[in-house]
Amino acid sequence: MTVVIPALNEAGMIRPCLEALVSQTVPPDEILVVDNGSSDETVAIAESYPGVTVLREPRRGITYGRTTGFDAAASEVIARIDADTVVARDWIATLKALFAERPEVDAFAGGAGIAELSPHGRIWFSWWYRGFRAWHERSIGVRPMLYGFNSALRRTAWERARPLVTMDDRRVSEDVDVTVSLLLTGSRIEFSTRLRVKAHLFRSIDAGKLSEYYRTDDLTLARHGYGRPKRRARGLELLLAEERA
Repeated sequence: MTVVIPALNEAGMIRPCLEALVSQTVPPDEILVVDNGSSDETVAIAESYPGVTVLREPRRGITYGRTTGFDAAASEVIARIDADTVVARDWIATLKALFAERPEVDAFAGGAGIAELSPHGRIWFSWWYRGFRAWHERSIGVRPMLYGFNSALRRTAWERARPLVTMDDRRVSEDVDVTVSLLLTGSRIEFSTRLRVKAHLFRSIDAGKLSEYYRTDDLTLARHGYGRPKRRARGLELLLAEERA
């Protein structure tokens, strides 16, 4: 199993992320940190951990970093987390068990506790994430969502979906884009409460970021012609405005 971690200036966050991965009960086959042009010590820190390979993707944006990592992954299952994600000690073992138990499933999404409120090895306040997931899936009409901070997919599913995936953070919501591309190419996605991580979710609670996420969600739905009609229509208006500009 390959774990892909896109990273941009994450020197303050990436140590706990990598420490959790190298301490797994069942180790991953490879860990790929995709540096997206960091100007801090992210690369030096990542290279100091055993079993970690750093890839360079100079084009800024999570869509580019993710795709570089997924394309380079050598394993049949590609797992994905963010640089501020801290996985449970049995995360890799759980993923391997899930894919072995459910060969008909192409991708698994997992839950998340709030890192800012989860001391030491604890994973607390996962109910908050479940509430957000339910609201977001209902709002965009896409379920189950495959969020990047805790997910995994089979290589074959990625290869089918890749031609539909857009490379440009300003034009798509990356998580929604990958999820819809998988669904449109026949992949089966399931959510499992057994996949446990904690993530720094408070970093995303910002009016400007939330407004941008809402805009790119609409654009993504319009591009794929998928999801809630009202959100697709709003996205289509944005696309037409872009073309007129």
